[in-house]
Amino acid sequence: MGLFSKKTGDKSYLGVDIGGSSVKLVELLDNKGRAQLLTYGYLERSTKSATENLLDKPTEMADSIKKIAEKSKVQTKDAITALPASSVFTTILYLTDINKKDLTSIKKVTEAVQAEAEKVLPLPLDEMVLDWKVLNGGGSSTDPKAGVQVLLTAAAKTLVKKYIDIFKKAGFNLLSLETESFGMARALVGKDKSTVIIVDIGAANTDITIVDNGIPYMERTVDIGGYQITKILAETMNISIDQAEQFKRDLANYSSQVLNQGQLLPESIEKSLVPIINEIKYLLDFFGKQPGNEAKRIDRLILSGGTAKIFNLTEYFTKMFNIRTFLGDPWARVLSPEDLKPALDAVGSRLAVCIGLAMRDIEK
Repeated sequence: MGLFSKKTGDKSYLGVDIGGSSVKLVELLDNKGRAQLLTYGYLERSTKSATENLLDKPTEMADSIKKIAEKSKVQTKDAITALPASSVFTTILYLTDINKKDLTSIKKVTEAVQAEAEKVLPLPLDEMVLDWKVLNGGGSSTDPKAGVQVLLTAAAKTLVKKYIDIFKKAGFNLLSLETESFGMARALVGKDKSTVIIVDIGAANTDITIVDNGIPYMERTVDIGGYQITKILAETMNISIDQAEQFKRDLANYSSQVLNQGQLLPESIEKSLVPIINEIKYLLDFFGKQPGNEAKRIDRLILSGGTAKIFNLTEYFTKMFNIRTFLGDPWARVLSPEDLKPALDAVGSRLAVCIGLAMRDIEK
């Protein structure tokens, strides 16, 4: 659906998220440094197809993006998309031979990053695309010679080429290829400096990201998503996948029939969430043990993704981790008509990544 028209000379950006069971896009206008919604659209495939890799069908993928863009009346050709967290290698590097002064030398830092990256990357350096961000600014007032802490992200060149080819076939100018975690953090956390954990429950996977000082600091991916939860429900209740999916969405209507007193979720859903819960516990523990993180506390947990709206899920996570849990609102910093709020709220958790991607060159 096309919501607004932009004036000649106005700049807008298209964020595109290629997920497990859907392709989603959001176009935002740069309104004097504020993001303003122009349009959005998405294509949902059947839940059963969540485990298929859309990138293996580049022509079909390009056609899908083109069709959604046309139907949504997208007005820009400038797009930003994201690599899935499961396909990106992310780690923290400690450059002990680099200090604060050395940060002015791009060549010296690049050589140091590449030298350390070679030790940990799953593929040879010449087969990977690298990106990094300095986290601690190098040294401190008490120890200016202390090493530099760097967040390294890397992806296979073959994967990057697939995305470039798809967008070229779809007729878009791909401005940037980010990671989903950066798009998600930009949409749900913004410039907030507190430490936050984001749990994005997609169709096929769940991405867990700790965001510290506005930067995705650590992330893990679990091969459990909405489809697996639906499948377990179907097997437990002896109903079809479609019926189980509908039951999951309408759980609030059946809560008095399926939940005992004090129970927040059906036992089958609780069991399906165990791998996600365990991975969050591991990541929280690992984060707390990193140098300089001992005194940090998680301010809040944000749920996102199509499955995040399961009845009582925020309360369940609050209880499990004793951390305030909220459903993420990616529209919070986006200008849009008030009368569209109910419709936008209904799809917001699914569109968080592409909203954050489209914000990339607007909120600097």
